[in-house]
Amino acid sequence: MIADDHPVVLAGVEALLKQSAYFVVARCANGEEVLRATIATHPDLLILDLNMPPPSGLELLKLSEMQAFASKTVLLTSELSPSELKIALQSKVGGLVLKESAAQLLLSCLDSVAGGEQWIDPQITRQLLHDQGHSQEQAPSPSLPVAFTARERDVVKLAAQGNRNKEIGRALGLTEGTVKAYLHSASRKLQTSNRVELVNAARQGRMIDDH
Repeated sequence: MIADDHPVVLAGVEALLKQSAYFVVARCANGEEVLRATIATHPDLLILDLNMPPPSGLELLKLSEMQAFASKTVLLTSELSPSELKIALQSKVGGLVLKESAAQLLLSCLDSVAGGEQWIDPQITRQLLHDQGHSQEQAPSPSLPVAFTARERDVVKLAAQGNRNKEIGRALGLTEGTVKAYLHSASRKLQTSNRVELVNAARQGRMIDDH
């Protein structure tokens, strides 16, 4: 299912999906239509505009009748504030993609979410880190009293670049299960609860770089 109140965006997403393995079961222009269509079609994946007419994509995630679909939902947005990101992650959203991103990133996101993984547009995390850096530029970056193993660092670095677990495994010669184990270990060290928090904490602690 796809939903956006801008016809051009809606048509563009639908055209992209028609060239992929995904089939569009419903097109919606607002949150009310999404609610009705979700009950009628029980879609495998939902692509929703974060700020469409109410209830918005973000508001839909908080409704009890939509909570079962949260992990199957990808939110499209032109911009995302730290508070909106927090709400989306707390609602266990499947994916977040900026509308300005390349079409292939949306397909990569859908593949990850369909496979049970959470996928966040790398540009979203980079922008939030940039904003946090400006708001805290007078404060020194905290040093974390933990260290990654070489393999944990490699895995987290590739995750920070937006790679899926399968792609990380292929690049490093690891199984997906082993990749998940390294991510879990790294997350436990930094006391984070999801992929975005892990990447942010690792970058802020200078435990990985993007080079």
